[in-house]
Amino acid sequence: MSTISNMVGTGFYSSFFNTNSADKKQNAAQNSINSLWSSYNSYTSNSMNALSGLSEIKSGVANVLSSYDDAKEAFYSEFDENISALSSSAEKIKSYNFKVGEDAITKTDSVDEDGKKTTTTTYSKDMQAALDTVKKFVDDYNNTINFLSDNSSVSKRVSRMAQNFGDTTYRSANYESIGISVNSDGTMKIDEEKLAKTIANDPSKVSSVLGKDGLAGKAESHISTAKGQRENLFPSAKNMLGDQLSAAALYTSGAYANMTSISNTGNLLNMMF
Repeated sequence: MSTISNMVGTGFYSSFFNTNSADKKQNAAQNSINSLWSSYNSYTSNSMNALSGLSEIKSGVANVLSSYDDAKEAFYSEFDENISALSSSAEKIKSYNFKVGEDAITKTDSVDEDGKKTTTTTYSKDMQAALDTVKKFVDDYNNTINFLSDNSSVSKRVSRMAQNFGDTTYRSANYESIGISVNSDGTMKIDEEKLAKTIANDPSKVSSVLGKDGLAGKAESHISTAKGQRENLFPSAKNMLGDQLSAAALYTSGAYANMTSISNTGNLLNMMF
């Protein structure tokens, strides 16, 4: 039978203790690896949740900026359309010959079966052309005022421009004298019968009130100012949407770069173990 001393002499206890020590080292290493993977999995889980939220923010930022670009494009498209139309009609009014002749207006009376009298007014071709020209000019002017007024909240420049075009109220008496009334917002309305009479009886007055020294000339002055300020009418995305949007865009971009490193770390761990 082996004695304790024999067992010691044969190295039993030495072998036992050496083996136990190796196991402990292996267990310690495995525990470290398990702890590393546990920490990594927790980190990736939390990071992926954060990434999901950041993805929504980034998507929201992209959508807002896309909407901004659409709104800006639509604004300038309509702005250019209104300014171009008004410029063309103002140019035509400036040089328009309102001398349509004395027989430009014809009135015919008729009586129906009940004895009711009706007066029909007929305009000559030249008179109708003159009226249509003035109507086009007034319509284009009104459209420009309405567009600028409707978009006055876009920027202070647009608001001031709407006020400039609406200065017809300061000369309302002149316009009303030929048959064009002025509303409080600067838009105008034509009294066709009164305008036709004025064109027929005093064409030079119509030319003076509406021509190069009148409303058309004033319109061209406003148009020139509008064109000069065009590029500064619609504010930048930062000014319109605020610093928060820019910060969100920058933060999410940086976050995406950080999130990429998570995947690289996982791949590295897989290669090591």
